[in-house]
Amino acid sequence: MVNLVCTGCGSLCDDIQVEIAEDRITRIENACAKGAAFLYALDNLNRRTTCLVRDREVPLECAIEEAKQLLSEAKRPLIFGLDNSTLETQAKAISLARKLGAVIDDASSFSYGELIQGLLEGSTQSGSLSQIKDKADLLIYWGSNPLHSHPRHLSQFSYYSYTDYDEAGWIPKVNLACVEVRETELSSICRPAFRLAPGGDREFIREILSIIKGGEGTDEAKAFLELIKDSRVCIIFCGKGLLYSLNGNFDLFTEMVQGLGQCTEVSVIPMTDEINMLGFNKSLREEAGYVNQVSFDGGIKHGTEFSFLEQVHKELPDCVLIEGSDPLSTLPQSLSRKLASAKIICLGSIITSTTNAAAVVIATAAPGLESNGKVVRMDGEEVNLLEVKKSTYPSEEEVFERLFMEG
Repeated sequence: MVNLVCTGCGSLCDDIQVEIAEDRITRIENACAKGAAFLYALDNLNRRTTCLVRDREVPLECAIEEAKQLLSEAKRPLIFGLDNSTLETQAKAISLARKLGAVIDDASSFSYGELIQGLLEGSTQSGSLSQIKDKADLLIYWGSNPLHSHPRHLSQFSYYSYTDYDEAGWIPKVNLACVEVRETELSSICRPAFRLAPGGDREFIREILSIIKGGEGTDEAKAFLELIKDSRVCIIFCGKGLLYSLNGNFDLFTEMVQGLGQCTEVSVIPMTDEINMLGFNKSLREEAGYVNQVSFDGGIKHGTEFSFLEQVHKELPDCVLIEGSDPLSTLPQSLSRKLASAKIICLGSIITSTTNAAAVVIATAAPGLESNGKVVRMDGEEVNLLEVKKSTYPSEEEVFERLFMEG
C-alpha cells in the first residue's frame, strides 16, 4: 500500500492508501465514495482521454505542435481553468498568457473570487484546518452540506476530528451550527440550525449587522449573534449556497465578519470544490496584482470584461486553452454554443464534454496520482501531491513548458 493525497474534492484528504499491482489500482482504503470513484475513474482506460487533433488520434508531439500553431495564429487568445492544477503548472500557464498577450481567468471569477481576494489581502481572517481542531469551539457551515460536497470534511478536519472524540461515547466540546434553506443531513445534527428562505442570506446578514450597530433585528439574527458571542473561536465554512445567494458579492458578508470579530475570534474558510483555486488566485495576484480576470494584452489589465463568462458571451476569444476544467458541461446552452464556436485546446486526463468539442486535446498525467506538484488547500495550507504510478502522458507542467517554447 502507498499513501497519496486524494484530489477528488477540495478537502485533499492526506491519509488515503492505495494498492497498485501491474500499474493498476486494485484497492483503496480510507477514501470516501466520491474520492474512491474519482481515483478509480483515473485508472480506467475507457475514461481517459487521448491526444486528438480534430477528433483524430495523434501522437503527443503532433497535438502539441497543432496547439502551438493555433495559439500563435490567435489574435485574442484566452486561457481558462487551472483550479485543479498544481502551483507549478499555474506558474507556467501565467507565463504563457503573458507571452501571448492573452486573457487568463478561472472559475473564481464567478464563484469565490471576491472572498478569496479578501482572505489574501487580510481584510477577512482565514484559519488553518490543522489548527482549528481542538481550538475552535464553534463551527458554522453556511450554505454548505459537506456530507455531499466534501464527504470526509467533518470527520477529517472539523466536528468529529477532535482528539476527545470516541465512537463508543462522546460528549462534544464544540458547537456545530449551520445556516441553510432546507433540511439536510448536516442540519439534523446541528444545534442550532438557522433556516432561511431561499435567497434570504443577504437580509439575514443585514439583520445581524443592524444588531451589532445597536439597532433592531429578528430573533433568529439575535440568536446567531449570541451564539458567536458565547464562543472563543468561531470558524465559518462558506458554501455555494451562500455564494449563489449573494451572487458572488461578499462585501456585506465581509463587513459582518469584521463586526463579529469585535466579539470573538472569527475565521472564514471557503468550501471550494477545486483542489487549487486558492493557489491560482494567489499566484496570479503575485504575478499581476489581481486574483482573476486579467489581460496581458499591451500590459496588465483587469476588469469584469476579462472574465471567462463575459469573454464567451461577447464571443471575443478566437482560441481558448482550457486546462483542468469542463465548462461545456455546466454552462447554459447559449454560452456553450458560443464557446464551441471558438477553437478550443483542452488539456486534461478524463474524457469530458469539453474534450469532445475541442479542436485539439492534449492528454496529461493526473496530478497527485501520476505526477508531483504542490497545491493550496481551501484553508491556505500548502499540500504536496506525489506521483504513485507512472503515466504514458506528460505532466501538465511539462505540456505548458513545451507550449511556451519557440519552434
